Amino acid sequence: MNENNLNETKELETLKREYESIPIPEGLEFRVRSSIAQAKNAENAENAQNTQSTQARESHPAKKHRYLRKVFGTCAAAMLTVVVLANSGAGVAHAMEQVPLLGLITKVVTFRTYEDQRGDTVSATINVPEVENGGELNDAIQAYTDTIIAEYEKDAASSEEYANDPDAPTAETNHYELNLDYTVATDNAALFALRFNKSVVMASGNESVKIYNVDKATGKILTLGDLFQSGSGYLDVLTKNIQAQMRTQMDADENVYYWLDDEVTDWNFTALDPNTAFYVNENGQLTIVFNEGDVAPMYMGVVEFTIPTNAISDIAVPGYLK
Repeated sequence: MNENNLNETKELETLKREYESIPIPEGLEFRVRSSIAQAKNAENAENAQNTQSTQARESHPAKKHRYLRKVFGTCAAAMLTVVVLANSGAGVAHAMEQVPLLGLITKVVTFRTYEDQRGDTVSATINVPEVENGGELNDAIQAYTDTIIAEYEKDAASSEEYANDPDAPTAETNHYELNLDYTVATDNAALFALRFNKSVVMASGNESVKIYNVDKATGKILTLGDLFQSGSGYLDVLTKNIQAQMRTQMDADENVYYWLDDEVTDWNFTALDPNTAFYVNENGQLTIVFNEGDVAPMYMGVVEFTIPTNAISDIAVPGYLK
């Protein structure tokens, strides 16, 4: 291989590595590759003779390098354009939402991030999302995150006063760190759910969850009761199912423990709160989420229970569960 071809090969490999290192939103790579393949097949069918000529030209090493370099450069630029446009403003995001292949990657954006650092022991990072065409959901998100920020600022001020008190215990008990982030828990034909995970670290850590479930057809934020028929007694049915799952887990693993028959009877899980967090998983099953310390010791963390649909199908409202 002569020096020119060697240099072109190295340059091609560099472009290939740069292209492959670009972060690609979930599902986008498959769609892009599928579209390219479909277009290529159609072109081959209509222009067989031209395709043969093209292949002949590309068989020349120098031309082949230039051709592949152009392909890699074009694809990389396309990927970067998608990412940039998705974060360039509400107008562009709304336009992209109308394109079926791109809509799935532009539904939720981080509207702003609240960050605060007070000395070495007090800090917060709170990511505030915005949902395209979110309406009522965005109002709820704003109210919720504003409340979290206000609570943090109040607690942070108290921590500073405590730290400056010469009579107060020292060091580790002064630590206060709050983090709030979000994920999409459900996105199917009927439902969209946005999940907030909050972590507070003081002398010890504590994790909690807030989930907003939205009916896509109406834009309404759903409660757990909205998934069930009126007068169905759904809380009792769910409670008994969760209790049975708890006992099964404890029988199978001695390290698993739930408050069911505890001596401190006030701790025992006897009835499901209708405001308990929930979402519908990828299999269309209702999943109940308990905060750390709600139904089990803190070491168990956040715990979730998937409810078999056949256990609640006769009392569920049609359309939400599979």
